[in-house]
Amino acid sequence: MPVIDPQFAYMNARVRSLKSLLFTRARLEEFLHQNDLAKMIDALLDSPYHEQMAEALSHNQGADAVEEAVTRNLVATARLLTVRAAGRPREFLDLFLRRWDLNSVKSLLRVRHQGLDLDEALGALAPGAHMPPGVQRRLAQCETVEALCGQLIVWDSELCGGLSAALPAYSATRDLALLDEALDRHYFVRGAARLKDAEDQDSRLLHFFFQLEIDRINLRLIFERLREPAPVPASMDRLLPEGTLAPALLRRLIEADDAAQAAEMLGGTRYRDFLEELYQFMQTHRFSPVERLFEQALLRELRRLAVRDPLGLAVAMDYSWRKYNEGINLRLIARGLAGHLPSGRVREELVFV
Repeated sequence: MPVIDPQFAYMNARVRSLKSLLFTRARLEEFLHQNDLAKMIDALLDSPYHEQMAEALSHNQGADAVEEAVTRNLVATARLLTVRAAGRPREFLDLFLRRWDLNSVKSLLRVRHQGLDLDEALGALAPGAHMPPGVQRRLAQCETVEALCGQLIVWDSELCGGLSAALPAYSATRDLALLDEALDRHYFVRGAARLKDAEDQDSRLLHFFFQLEIDRINLRLIFERLREPAPVPASMDRLLPEGTLAPALLRRLIEADDAAQAAEMLGGTRYRDFLEELYQFMQTHRFSPVERLFEQALLRELRRLAVRDPLGLAVAMDYSWRKYNEGINLRLIARGLAGHLPSGRVREELVFV
């Protein structure tokens, strides 16, 4: 009989109460159908976002206020989860939540690399679990990518320490992909390597999460190279180790003549269900729908494990991903309503779980 960790039991009891507060798909669809940003804001003022929404409206308006409220709420939720957790649950959950801090760091680097002004930059930033808007604004004020990297390392050396070694190459080439790769190696590859030989279920779950993310990154690099009119094979040196796809298969993928041939090679892997989206990618050259499949695959696995092990880490991981996904959906809907985009166009970008 498995030993029940009381720390996980306490944390998961809290998580289950929070999960009941998430918006349903029908509610999000209603925001789209109403086609009225003011009504959406009124609804958020009468929801678990009410405190952050009211604060954001005191100095902002429209979609900007919604984005700020969502980011503040995500940070508050992450703080609530980690504060109420202790010991191993807190360590594991904090490690998992850094996944969205990584997204926020990459957003900061991208907007500084593109030379956007501060107001435009703040609207383009992804929310982070441990990066409140005040920290985002301070970091966004850095005038160069080099200065920003220095501040990011000071802010979180555990997450951003890999930037130090990659910065000289970036400065010489202005290739932002070098910084993204350094961040991915520092977080995903190191995380997978650390947990590879662990035997407990929660460690294995985190290891699987890192592996799926590594596969996503590698496949994106491979297929985006293959969409070029004269494809240049991706170097094995640029692919990340520690994923689920064997090195021999990765080598065959990067040597494929075209995207169709590479897609066929995935028929015998866990990504065989992705083939239809990969074929669409060949027509649209948009990889984001494929990435949504990765998210949905991981969410399905987290949901399955949360049901099977209601006292394990999967419960908090499942909720955290759903909460982050809800925030992204709200930001997309608000931006779509503010820009008067067709509801079908906005819905294409949403992920429902």
